[in-house]
Amino acid sequence: MATAATLLLVEAMLLLLLLVLQPTAAEVSAPATFPGDKAALASLKSAVDAATIPAYSCCLASWDFAHDPCTTFPCGLHCYTPPNSSYQRVAAVALDPAGYSGTLPAPVLASLPFLQSLTLRGNRFHGALPAGTPLPPSLRFLDLSRNAFSGQIPGSLFTAASSLQELDLSHNAFTGPIPPQVASLGALTQMDLQNNGLTGSLPAMGKMRSLAYLAVSGNALSGSLLDALPPQVLSVEALNNSLSGPLQAAAFRALSAMKVLDLTGNAVTGAVPGAAFEHPALEQLCLGSNQLGAVEEASDGGASSQLVVVDLSGNRIAGKLPRCLAAMPRLTMVGLDQNRFVGGIPDTYAARVSEEEATGGKLPFQKLTLQGNYLCGALPRQMRQIKEGSAAVSLADNCLLECPREFFFCQGLPQKNHATCPKCEP
Repeated sequence: MATAATLLLVEAMLLLLLLVLQPTAAEVSAPATFPGDKAALASLKSAVDAATIPAYSCCLASWDFAHDPCTTFPCGLHCYTPPNSSYQRVAAVALDPAGYSGTLPAPVLASLPFLQSLTLRGNRFHGALPAGTPLPPSLRFLDLSRNAFSGQIPGSLFTAASSLQELDLSHNAFTGPIPPQVASLGALTQMDLQNNGLTGSLPAMGKMRSLAYLAVSGNALSGSLLDALPPQVLSVEALNNSLSGPLQAAAFRALSAMKVLDLTGNAVTGAVPGAAFEHPALEQLCLGSNQLGAVEEASDGGASSQLVVVDLSGNRIAGKLPRCLAAMPRLTMVGLDQNRFVGGIPDTYAARVSEEEATGGKLPFQKLTLQGNYLCGALPRQMRQIKEGSAAVSLADNCLLECPREFFFCQGLPQKNHATCPKCEP
């Protein structure tokens, strides 16, 4: 005969079982997830190698499809109930960067019509992106960066009906051209395709009326760049590609809102047009490690320039140092090293780098790198007053008459043998 203690234990176990089997308060009070959305989420988890889902993961490890996703999943998911609907719909999926390895199944893009944000950043997803199905029309943010996706970026993902505002496919292994269909994304404000294996030229982006930030560094893109951009673009980063051709003055004038242009590490040729120094908005101009051969002076002498950073280092620029740089009131960082500049160092340069605070409406140079040129003549008097630590300055490996190593900016490679230097015309 069962004792009272045994009966109490059995009753407690039955009660616990009922609590486990019964829906939670959240499941009862909120509408259930739409079945198609639940199936799409299940396909995402099934596409991930179970061995790469750590127990400590706050997302996929907690996705138990015996329960309703929208009402019970603790993280990685955001849902809402559309008007006049009896179901919750998935609006956002954001997995933690726990090292998940898997593929992106087509239902995630094809069967979540209310999806507004998808983030898989910082994992080990791999393989090709689903082709043949456009992104959900409501999707605004897509971040697949820092994974191992490969193959070509499917052009079928992008249509004129898209609401996409931010696209980040950087740090993957995509190859082939940037699909021309991206130019149909009228709402896109940011596109980051850095550090892939993309080739070919940039598609014509003139109709991308919202694009403000473009980052395509670390690929193998070729051809010209500026004439492909929309007029309202603010920032262009295209370092370490194979972009070529000259920089046209008309292109700078057409891109009147541009604040940042970084083409470091390409094959750009010709001259830096004076229009770049007269630009009404440009603050950073980085053209180092190209094949530029000349610099044009600004027609207004540089007084209207908004430039803060100018880097022309590592080119083939000959002639005298551009005088307009010393007249640019906001310019503080100047890189002209490893070129073929000749002549003396202008007193205006020396004055800007020797000042410790703004003078005459001009900020002092915080950086002036002139090493590796053919600059000649005497060391300007003002430069002898520069205190170490006040500015980053280097005059090494030039043709100066003397550059005593007691000055920090003369240290490094010695001055060139004067027999190899051109005739000095200060």
